[in-house]
Amino acid sequence: MRLSDFLNLESGPRALIRLALYPLVLLVACQAIAALLSRLRGVDFLLVLLGLALLSPVAYAIRERRRPRRERGRHGRSSERAPVLPHIEEEL
Repeated sequence: MRLSDFLNLESGPRALIRLALYPLVLLVACQAIAALLSRLRGVDFLLVLLGLALLSPVAYAIRERRRPRRERGRHGRSSERAPVLPHIEEEL
């Protein structure tokens, strides 16, 4: 969200609701996860951690597959330009 989203009369209230709602949802989700994990035994906790460790690379692969690929320019991977030196004019 940009600052201009809050200043716009049409999208401002919607942005404020998002700003208030997203942290609230995050806190409730964290509390629910903490309550579930506190009831787990040691072995179950390790299985949850293993599942999260396996889920993370899968989510990364899905994200990378959905992301549009950038086309390479004529110069390949180089990002720097060749410096252009100024022309030296001789005074007569």
